[in-house]
Amino acid sequence: MGSDTRDSALDAERARMVTRQVEEAVREQPHATDCAVVLHGAEDPDDPASAERRCVSCGIGDAFPGLTFDAGGVCSLCARLNAHREEIQAYFRQPEELAPRLRGAARARGSEVDCLLLFSGGKDSTYVLYRLVELGLRVMTFTFDNGFISGTALRNVEDVTSELGIEHVTATRADQRKVFFRSLQEHKSVCNGCFRSLLDLSTTLAHERGIPSIVTGLSRGQIMDERLSWFHEHGIYDVEEIEEKLRVGRSVYHHASGDLGAATVDVVDFFRYSEVTKEGIRAYLRQRSSLWAQPTDTGFCSSNCMINDVGVYVHSAERGYHNYEAPTRWEVRLGHLDMAEADEELRVPVDTARVRRMLARIGYPDPADQRRLGARMTAYYVPAPGTAAQGLPGAVAGVLPESLLPATWVPVPRIPRTAGRVDRRALLALHPVRPSASRAPEAGGVPPVDGPLLAVQQRLLRKNAEDLKDCARALPLAAPGVLDAATVRRAVLRLLQHHDALRLRFAESDGRWSQRKGGIAGSVPVGVLDLTGRDPADEARLLRRAADRMRVGTDPAGGRPLHIAVLDRGPRPSGLLVVLHELVADTRSWRLLLEDLSDAVRQVQKGGAVALPPAGSFLDRLPPHDPAAASGRPGAAADPERPRNSREPADEPLRVHCAATVPARAAATAIEQELTRLFDGVGQSLELLDHTARSSTDRTVGPLTDSETVPSPSPGAGDRPQAPHRYEHFGSLSAELLAPGSLWALAPEAEDTFTRPAGARPDGVVVTGSVRNGRLVLDWWAAEPLRARLLTSGVLERVAARLTAERTPGAEA
Repeated sequence: MGSDTRDSALDAERARMVTRQVEEAVREQPHATDCAVVLHGAEDPDDPASAERRCVSCGIGDAFPGLTFDAGGVCSLCARLNAHREEIQAYFRQPEELAPRLRGAARARGSEVDCLLLFSGGKDSTYVLYRLVELGLRVMTFTFDNGFISGTALRNVEDVTSELGIEHVTATRADQRKVFFRSLQEHKSVCNGCFRSLLDLSTTLAHERGIPSIVTGLSRGQIMDERLSWFHEHGIYDVEEIEEKLRVGRSVYHHASGDLGAATVDVVDFFRYSEVTKEGIRAYLRQRSSLWAQPTDTGFCSSNCMINDVGVYVHSAERGYHNYEAPTRWEVRLGHLDMAEADEELRVPVDTARVRRMLARIGYPDPADQRRLGARMTAYYVPAPGTAAQGLPGAVAGVLPESLLPATWVPVPRIPRTAGRVDRRALLALHPVRPSASRAPEAGGVPPVDGPLLAVQQRLLRKNAEDLKDCARALPLAAPGVLDAATVRRAVLRLLQHHDALRLRFAESDGRWSQRKGGIAGSVPVGVLDLTGRDPADEARLLRRAADRMRVGTDPAGGRPLHIAVLDRGPRPSGLLVVLHELVADTRSWRLLLEDLSDAVRQVQKGGAVALPPAGSFLDRLPPHDPAAASGRPGAAADPERPRNSREPADEPLRVHCAATVPARAAATAIEQELTRLFDGVGQSLELLDHTARSSTDRTVGPLTDSETVPSPSPGAGDRPQAPHRYEHFGSLSAELLAPGSLWALAPEAEDTFTRPAGARPDGVVVTGSVRNGRLVLDWWAAEPLRARLLTSGVLERVAARLTAERTPGAEA
């Protein structure tokens, strides 16, 4: 880490105080017998055990997790290479094999282009382009402009492709900053997300143009780190087995994204066929091209991009080591870079001021912010026998500020100490695997497989992809007595750990969405809404404003679908305002979550560990992937002739009370028939979402209740485009949401707040129905001029009369 990066680290004394505070909080809990906390980026110069140890062979430091060193000071990665050198080297091929492979694939496909080269304008990809042309290959090039590409690199792209007469395409993504944000959250590096976008866009282009092969400029160090290390760590060295698993991994990835044709595009790494060194590349370019210029407006570990410094800065601060350390040290092990040159590449200072400006553009919080120290902490602890160790983070959350809750928890058999002080070097060696080793490689290798979407999620995304925050529901609750935020925070943390649906991540690529399980994103999402001294009669207005703000804060793509505010009323009884996104929970899920939250709060108040009833995994409930169901762009309407969705309907509904309680289907049928009458006999299809439906009998949380369509049997349904309408049936909200004996009660505003339609509303009609005081209350939502037409046509009254007349004795609402 360079000197400019170190200005984000705390001074040694402050670091000691912070880690000691966290360690004491952990030791006070019954879940652990010992603990040591590491604050990454804050080494103690007075502690000889914290001094970095480096491999005598490749120079990698022991801050890199999972390393061990032998008596001679050689790291375990070098040792593995030495023990399996022939097997590892067998993956790399002879230069003369490349051109026949690419030509053969193009000939078999009937393609006029042999390969699509990923061309950044940096030194490596420019070298590759010249060499491919010298081999007589027909090349097309592709550049992904992530918004931070060097101006010099982009000029190189234009100059070199023009010189060679190469067809070139440049593409970008409108949401790339969100991609960077997610990549920093999950990997502490922008490069993972950037390469994923690059690969997705280029693969789509290659498939559309019939080009069978994409050529990358990944160095051999990157190939080792991103393609092969996962296999070697699992004892897999056989080349045919590795190639087959890589092929299957790419196929699964493209099937999961719904891009079936792209699964036939091969990814070929040029430097698998070339042993050229870094100096050899520079010498070749000096001799070969007068057009190419070395970019200087870049990050220090890149020859084409500025934003990679952001990854260096964040990764170093939050994980304690350099994200380029692994591939660069592999270049040393393979003989393509000497150790001194690698040290120089990795230790050039980051331009901290520029990095902070880029962080602000992405929206990612600066790791130097002391309010986020927990993101830089790893807590190593010795679990206490007979206790539920998974309850430890929740217990600690009750006694520490959110900013100091460690992001990573590692159980260890013991805390190593030397002369009474924690041996940091030995402690880091206890980390079971480095963060990227627990998953298969990305960047065209075997990516983490995303799960398919349920039909209800697909429809939700088709309608609301532009603004997902609109799809969160809010529920104000009353609580007995006074709740403190620390108690609720501990309980909510346990809730997040218990139900994987609350930790889902949603990703969009080329108009297709997928979901996968993630860890807890950021701090526990519990805040405080101060209502002390407020007029109780004014609370409804304040709660609605707070709910709107909290909806905006939901981020299902980033793993934050839940927000809770503790309603602080001073000496008066407290309450909660709960906001939860529809992508991860149906109404039955709300009931389970509120029941578990009630149990967890009670257990925390009693001072014990939080133990919740077993819960099923939502991801285990997903059906086999159906590529056809995942295809299509979610942001597009299913029928281009239908009216657009409206995001600005009337603020208040038209309400009518029915002297009946009827099943959801009966209410939907009556609404559909009266709407058909309103539209002069033209049949009006209606989407029915029955929130009282029992989607499952286990305790799985997720969006498991699907909607159905109530078709119109009336004549004339095809005479003109049908306006979309929706009926949502909630039944008795207290019965649906609150289990017997729950700590919670519905606040007076709960029914109106919770049943308010979530997400984009059609330009037709949305009706919500709930049972209040034994009567069905229908709220009709529509934008003008349809709202006025409903008001004057008598539709509302006729529906109420029909439902009263058709009431089924003993019918359930």
